[in-house]
Amino acid sequence: MKGMYTNIIAAISLLAFTAAGCNNSNAGKEEQKEKTVATAEAVTIKNDELYPFMLAGVYFVHGYGGPAQTFDGLIKPSVKSEPGTEGFSKEMVAAYSRYFIFPFKPGDAAGEKDAKATLADYWNVHNVAELEKTLTWLLDEGHQTQYAQFRKVLDENGGASADINTIDLTKYKLTKKDLPGIQFVKDHYTAFSSAGIKAWDLARYINNICVAYQAGYFNRGEAMAWLMKAPQAAQSRYSNWSAYFNDFLLGREFWGGGESDNATFKQEVAGMLEGKYSIYTYMPVK
Repeated sequence: MKGMYTNIIAAISLLAFTAAGCNNSNAGKEEQKEKTVATAEAVTIKNDELYPFMLAGVYFVHGYGGPAQTFDGLIKPSVKSEPGTEGFSKEMVAAYSRYFIFPFKPGDAAGEKDAKATLADYWNVHNVAELEKTLTWLLDEGHQTQYAQFRKVLDENGGASADINTIDLTKYKLTKKDLPGIQFVKDHYTAFSSAGIKAWDLARYINNICVAYQAGYFNRGEAMAWLMKAPQAAQSRYSNWSAYFNDFLLGREFWGGGESDNATFKQEVAGMLEGKYSIYTYMPVK
């Protein structure tokens, strides 16, 4: 009887020890998970050469087939380290530099021809002078200027509650052709950031420089000189990527992008701004 009692006590002690061990193990895993998440959130990546290209990152992600294809197919295979470890930031910068810094490569005759055709067909650019004029317009004015005018009209006539049918268009040197744009700004009155749709202009500015590099209009040094004008324009207006790309999407709709394309871009923006392999998780706007 005494031996049985002793065995029972021993069994109970073993169970208690095992349960405690399991609880400690689970607690340890949860604690480690929390530390990993905290470490990932604390990682900051800054790279002056890569940064301007990220302002147009939505175009490159779109071209690579979307966030899943970009992260899983291109970035993940090149990033072996975990967030917070010594090699993670270096591997992320190397992977993104490979695929996002001048993604359209020069030197191929067919590619150069296509790049020149893109600039000619969509931007009426046929030479360096016309290219530089277009880039200057995107950086200094762009569609932001028209948006700002429509916003001013609404602000002076009731804001989000304005009746656009009663607005004196001649007072603002506008015509009925401007009403759809005014209506769009009114419908999304509170959705824009204080920067309006400048992100739309800046993303196209960067993308056009990349296309121009492939077309042979710029060499690498010339292209970089133009690219480095964009960061200050973005950083003076935006404090986070969500606001930046939200304005980009609104700008694309304001410009008149196709409904199906807009839906695709919205999905891609949502997917590319988060996750372990998204550099936007670690690279601040400023």
